[in-house]
Amino acid sequence: MFQKNVALGKKLKVSSWRKTAFGSWKVTQDSQVYCLQTINVEGALEYLKGRSLSMTHLAGQACARMIEDNPEINTLIRFGKFYPRKETSIFFQVASDKEGKDLSGHVVRNIDKMSLEDIQNDLNSAASRIKSGDDFDYKKVKKQMNIIPTFLLPSLINFLGFVLYKLNIWSSLLGTPKDAFGSMMITNIGSLGMQRAYVPLVAYSHCPLILALGCVYERVGVVDGEIKIEKVMDCCWTLDHRVLDGVVGSKMAKRFEAYFKSLEFK
Repeated sequence: MFQKNVALGKKLKVSSWRKTAFGSWKVTQDSQVYCLQTINVEGALEYLKGRSLSMTHLAGQACARMIEDNPEINTLIRFGKFYPRKETSIFFQVASDKEGKDLSGHVVRNIDKMSLEDIQNDLNSAASRIKSGDDFDYKKVKKQMNIIPTFLLPSLINFLGFVLYKLNIWSSLLGTPKDAFGSMMITNIGSLGMQRAYVPLVAYSHCPLILALGCVYERVGVVDGEIKIEKVMDCCWTLDHRVLDGVVGSKMAKRFEAYFKSLEFK
């Protein structure tokens, strides 16, 4: 009846700095680092012409490559110890209604092993179920949230987070999907017409990283030594500084941008 909530390897040996970082901050209180990265997406836009793919799908695959090259991102903290995840999965936020009154999402599991078309089909199918009200997990969680008094929700959420991630125990009796948030989270605020926004880490997700994609816009820049108008997109990263520092953040940002520069789309 009871299973592991997250597939994990053996606990990792960590540096003295990482231990100090863990003792210095508490998640979502003062451990968050906000970073802005602006990337040229002209090649991506050209690739997307005539295709039903979107920038969200490209960003999902780019993040999967980024995690593959920087596995320290794919880490879960349990009782002060760091454990590597065996699976690379990304949670994509989905608006469940046109008015934006309700928000849900979907985890694309083993995204590092998927093509762009696989990611697209997985996400589109899930979004369709959520918006039509046919997603069983979403309906179940929403029903539970509606009947629980608001003042009890923080205690319930903290309890579920403790059982699911600290104890690493999952059961259908808990009423939540297994490993509901994956390795990291992506939200496309650009679809709402927003250029940039710094979004907070959610404590109960136990994700060390979230990416907010802005809308595409034009700016004057220097390309190949010439001044020209280029099409760019702002990528707003929020990092848990207990897990990720500036060195890793720099490496992952460079890998993310390299995906778009080298047109690795496939």
